[in-house]
Amino acid sequence: MRIHHLNCGTMRPYGIPRKDGTGGFFARGEGMIHCLLVETGEGLALVDTGWGLGDYLEPSFAVGFFMDFCGFARDPEKTAARRVARLGCDPADVKHIFLTHMHLDHAGGLPDFPKAIVHLAAPELKACLDPQTIMERFAYRPEHQAHGPQWQAHTLSGGRWFGFECAPPIRIGEAEFVMIPFAGHTRGHAAVAVRTDDGWLLHCGDLYVYPPQVEPARPYKYPNGALMEAIITTGFHMPRRHWATLRDLLRDHGDEVRAFCSHAVW
Repeated sequence: MRIHHLNCGTMRPYGIPRKDGTGGFFARGEGMIHCLLVETGEGLALVDTGWGLGDYLEPSFAVGFFMDFCGFARDPEKTAARRVARLGCDPADVKHIFLTHMHLDHAGGLPDFPKAIVHLAAPELKACLDPQTIMERFAYRPEHQAHGPQWQAHTLSGGRWFGFECAPPIRIGEAEFVMIPFAGHTRGHAAVAVRTDDGWLLHCGDLYVYPPQVEPARPYKYPNGALMEAIITTGFHMPRRHWATLRDLLRDHGDEVRAFCSHAVW
């Protein structure tokens, strides 16, 4: 089994730090869309998709607005479909997609893999199909599901992963995936863990944005100031209670679990 880390989009939003950890309140930072490609032995699996080809080539008003607001570079070569092809793989071989959540910059590539089974938390699918708030109506895009995805909704209970309640493990060929609930950023936001030869990779989605927020050593200082951190984390609903949970996990099991979030560049 092989796992590839994919940069499926670059971004320069205000308020998040640069790669060197510096930044400013009115300065643009550096970010990315971090996806995983897993060679399972029974086809390919993606964890998140980033933007799709249609988003870059013919963006809807909502997608174009969000891209400009967050400083996304409109580069179709960074879509998951193009990244997969450059690795010498056929995008049609992507049989499974695991989503941390359905926000437009995480699920925009779904139409590029129309035959893939899409795994997500049951509350997230419900929120996507029946949005209740202005943010949900904006962030869940109908064009990303117009092809009729093959949804596989999971109840994130019935299993245990390092003490966390989770969905029972999902085995695909040689690969094992675990979905762990971390609601807050969205109704069904989840982290996706992938077993490797020497432990686990934990894709945390938008659980946090600045890696020191969950590093076991504390205290830490957000380089752009407490006010900007509060604006980002409160405005995008990144619950701080989850950070403490992740710190504990990484302190106790850092030799077994490597965690990363979607948008940090380090």
